[in-house]
Amino acid sequence: MKIKFILIMLLISCLLFNITGCQNHQHNQKSNEPKVKQENSSIITPISNYNYSQMKKQINKLENKYDNIQVSTIGESLAKRNLYLLTLGNGEKGIGVVGGIHGRERITSLLILKIIEDYAKNLQDNKDIKNYDLNKLLNHVTFYFIPMLNPDGIEITSNGIKNEIKNKNFYLEANEGSSNFKRWKANGRGVDLNKQFPANWKQVESENNPHFKNYKGPKPKSEPESQALADLTRNKNFKTVVAFHNSGNIIYWYYNQKGKQYKQDYKLAKKLSKENKYKLITPEESDTIAAGYKDWFIKEFNRPGFTIEVGKGKTKQPLPSKYLNKYFTENRTVLLKLAQNI
Repeated sequence: MKIKFILIMLLISCLLFNITGCQNHQHNQKSNEPKVKQENSSIITPISNYNYSQMKKQINKLENKYDNIQVSTIGESLAKRNLYLLTLGNGEKGIGVVGGIHGRERITSLLILKIIEDYAKNLQDNKDIKNYDLNKLLNHVTFYFIPMLNPDGIEITSNGIKNEIKNKNFYLEANEGSSNFKRWKANGRGVDLNKQFPANWKQVESENNPHFKNYKGPKPKSEPESQALADLTRNKNFKTVVAFHNSGNIIYWYYNQKGKQYKQDYKLAKKLSKENKYKLITPEESDTIAAGYKDWFIKEFNRPGFTIEVGKGKTKQPLPSKYLNKYFTENRTVLLKLAQNI
């Protein structure tokens, strides 16, 4: 009996050893397998030295992925680059949102595209963003996004003038002899697009000739980019507009409003400031003579317009794209707050 018992125990031990060894072997096999990284599903990510061609690729991807984004153009730049318009929503009330107005402010183009992607994805997934009901809002309003109004200027800040052999002397003179074009604000003809609108264009101070900044051009809307934006604004009868610029972490909202309009616009501006925690520029700090897009909109239509400046402090060259997610987080719900209140 003892011998049989010992033999049975040995047999059981062998069986247990084989099972455990097999399990360990399988575990070791699994642990040695290479881990597959999960791909980032976001199309809009920080890109250094961002330019028009990169934006174009991103827009194509957004259009292919999201049926709720409508892509068209509102015209062409001087260098025949498309001025893209991305539309989101089905509401009667239009909100115009524009970025990339100045050459060195390409971060605002990325920011707008990231906001579009966020809204389109959550709308497709039937999800709210924080306490905002996207379906409800986008049945009430339509967003008209122009992510890059100044593709030529952005190309100059990104790649310099290496492709502008014929006009090299023109650009060097406009850039005060410097071969560093990172500070370039103007469009491809040396005109500042944010000094192009007939608010108080005649009285606005300006450089006398094409310049990397602050030349208002020969007349209001002399440039195809500013003309295209003005035409879109009129045709779509926007209820309000937002122009993204950099920098300062501030919001401009005032342009000589009075009475009821002043009170309404100021009240709305405070709500936007509460969303992104940016400082409101007071009437005393604001220009009363200007030719910017939001200035013209306020004066022409008697409706609220806003310039939102992202990024701390002042900068004379493009902000690093690594801050994209920060600016997105700060401004993610600003446009939704605006839509909720018009």
